[in-house]
Amino acid sequence: MSSKTKTESKGSPEEAVKAAVQTTPGGTTEGIAQVAGIGRSTAGKVLGRLTDAGEVTRHQGGRDRGKRLPDRWTLAGVEMPEAYAGYVLAAEQPASPAGDGKGAKAPAADKPAGGKSAPAASASEPADGKLKPGGLDPLVMGYLEDNAGSGPHGPTEIAKALERSSGAVGNCLGRLTDAKKVKLVNEKPRRYSLA
Repeated sequence: MSSKTKTESKGSPEEAVKAAVQTTPGGTTEGIAQVAGIGRSTAGKVLGRLTDAGEVTRHQGGRDRGKRLPDRWTLAGVEMPEAYAGYVLAAEQPASPAGDGKGAKAPAADKPAGGKSAPAASASEPADGKLKPGGLDPLVMGYLEDNAGSGPHGPTEIAKALERSSGAVGNCLGRLTDAKKVKLVNEKPRRYSLA
């Protein structure tokens, strides 16, 4: 049984990524990788190099209800398409290449194109995304308040929504239970609601 191998060359990954960014301005790393016909990891690395070389511009994704939105890309000097404007930060800040999620976190525009309102920036969450001691408490309380009608909620569910460690969220829920701000509704599996 013989396998087909590609004998024709598509060109370098850099050329493929630049062509993909040109044809899909405002595309995400994932989308650009698909258009370029390369892996997401390779596309991310190439986009990082092209950003450093000044050939493409990274438009950092904002946040929507605790979920980080993906970064979007355009060729240098090309405006972000209006359809994606609500998905990127209003005041763009420098961040690490290729949408690895380690860049500055700030709120997105008031209403992304999806119609959901983005949460306000937390005073306890600095630009590097690390929380000050006790900074997780208001995030967890906010989640429980916003989702009171669909509760009770488990630590893993809350952690995924807030993009935080489930262990840290579990510890936070324990503190909030001791402080009588939330109550443990079910022991196994652990489920919490507002007190």
